[in-house]
Amino acid sequence: MNTVTKSISLSCLAVLLATPSFGADNKQEKKEFVKGFGFSGLVEVEGSYIDSDGDSSSDLSLATFELDLEARVADWLSAYAVLLYEEDGDDELLVDEAYISMKKEDMPFFAEAGRMTQVFGHFATGMISDPLTLELGETKHHATLRIGYEADPVTASLAVLKGDVQKPGKDDINTIVAAIGAEGEVGESFRYALGASWISNIADTDGLQDAYEPYGHETSEFVGGYSVYGIAGIGSFEFRAEYLTAADTFSDGDLAGLQPQACNFEIGYDFPFPLHLAFRYAGADDFEVEEQYGATLAYDLAEEATLALEYLHMKNEDSTKSDMVTLQLAMEF
Repeated sequence: MNTVTKSISLSCLAVLLATPSFGADNKQEKKEFVKGFGFSGLVEVEGSYIDSDGDSSSDLSLATFELDLEARVADWLSAYAVLLYEEDGDDELLVDEAYISMKKEDMPFFAEAGRMTQVFGHFATGMISDPLTLELGETKHHATLRIGYEADPVTASLAVLKGDVQKPGKDDINTIVAAIGAEGEVGESFRYALGASWISNIADTDGLQDAYEPYGHETSEFVGGYSVYGIAGIGSFEFRAEYLTAADTFSDGDLAGLQPQACNFEIGYDFPFPLHLAFRYAGADDFEVEEQYGATLAYDLAEEATLALEYLHMKNEDSTKSDMVTLQLAMEF
């Protein structure tokens, strides 16, 4: 797949609304319309063209609709919910997250209970497409009990959940997730974020779980996994790096003898005018994609709306290559 990527015209996107995904790893501030209740959301519309070893295809889709809800019944007690639709994912509206959070403003400790995305991995990006670390390590849709400590600049937590991948004959709460991170600013021009996380059963991530579906989601031995990341911002530049891996080789299932791992490196630059540029290089072993590189150029149409163009080249595990161009119109509300 060394074919030069063709350009595509998607002017029909101009009448659609969407929300920026690049660089938006933190949830936006909720907008309150009734005392104690707030909401926010996003919509992403994408047009894409892909050339894979001479075979081409194009698509236009509602990539994402997300609605975030928050209800506060006391200064220390809140409920959160996220409704999510992804046309290229489950293609249906799902309760992506729904949990209760307990934290007093004058106390650094907190507790959360409900369905939530695990804090295994960080996945910060300035691109339209998800990083390979997210494709490998994101872990969603599990009821979880999480306790932690949060006081600037440090956040640390420990969580337990019942994973879908179990040992034979078992149906237990079997997975632990631990994470620690710090972020802040030094002076007026330098900002940083760094951290690490660990999961006791990496087979239960969204990227690896299907490997155990033919075996009834059973494994004879749990394999852990860990992730480390760092972000440094210097003036208009931002550097991002993350490495996520299984801690050992798998002993059974379709992953037997494999130790999946992925890394992601990005450089972002904010121009003096409302234009943003990001470059990525990523790689993986024992995973679907071996190598990935590309760039995204984004323009702020308004404070909450962005138009972005991305080129991405991928070398896959089966030795095929592909080139993809994506145009995204995004809007937060």
